[in-house]
Amino acid sequence: MAGIGVINNPRSRQNVRNPERIPKLGYILGGRGESKETRTFEELEDCLREFKRLSIDILAINGGDGSTHVTLTKLIEVYGEQPLPMIALLRGGTLNTISASFGIKGQPDYILYNIAAKYAEGAPFKTHETNLINANGKYSFLYGNGFVANFMQTYYATGRPSPSHGVAVMLRGVASIFTGAGLARRWFEPVQAVVTIDGETLPDRAFTAMLAATVENIGVGFRPWCRAFWEPDKFHAICFTSSPLSFAPDIPLVWFARPIHPRNAHEMLAKEMTIEAEKPFYYTQDGDMYTCEDGKMKIAIGPRVTIIVE
Repeated sequence: MAGIGVINNPRSRQNVRNPERIPKLGYILGGRGESKETRTFEELEDCLREFKRLSIDILAINGGDGSTHVTLTKLIEVYGEQPLPMIALLRGGTLNTISASFGIKGQPDYILYNIAAKYAEGAPFKTHETNLINANGKYSFLYGNGFVANFMQTYYATGRPSPSHGVAVMLRGVASIFTGAGLARRWFEPVQAVVTIDGETLPDRAFTAMLAATVENIGVGFRPWCRAFWEPDKFHAICFTSSPLSFAPDIPLVWFARPIHPRNAHEMLAKEMTIEAEKPFYYTQDGDMYTCEDGKMKIAIGPRVTIIVE
């Protein structure tokens, strides 16, 4: 057996709060693999090259959604054409939105213990196979700009990232839609852009959000990408044109994973989406924040990965 490789992000909020967790995971793993801490991109790359040399069967990631996004981006770069290992998400972050989309539950030590035990016994895993998306060379499960990225900036600005604070920020934003407060206006400031999806240019030129994902969840209970698992090798694209007030009736639809009303958004399954904006804009990939400096973004379907659910 080639073994299990564990990548630990010691800076994730859960790992900082629980400093005994990383050595505990190494103890649980025992002789069935290797557990490594990575503090820099260079350390992450070196670790993944070592795992590639060892031909590990499973890569377990102990960190949050951002750690997963960064690790998978580097994994694809390091592995090249070589088949990727199965991926285990240990839920070592604050929100763990991506793992929730696959129905993964439990604490990191519990998840790794079950995986290591099954691996040692040769027992089958329950898995989910899906694609990543490639946004200008960075890989993730979800991408969002406009009001999604603006919400994330407000959320991080609280300095207290947690599920409860995420809900509180969301409720403030929803309330501001009806009160006319400035928060909703800031979140829904349109991005002036030409958007082309699978060769078809959309007729609108002002968008309040452009989203793409291969998972359903965006966090805090909302599931806008209800078609994300419908077809392999495609992502669910949603380009919103709605104002705050016109978006309000769609909030329950997003919560209950229903399609958005067509008057408010262009929605489809796609392989590629390009954005040519008039000026720089913020965007998020799996919770990490970036700026598209030249306003040009290409989002394409990425490689398929196998996620261990249990």
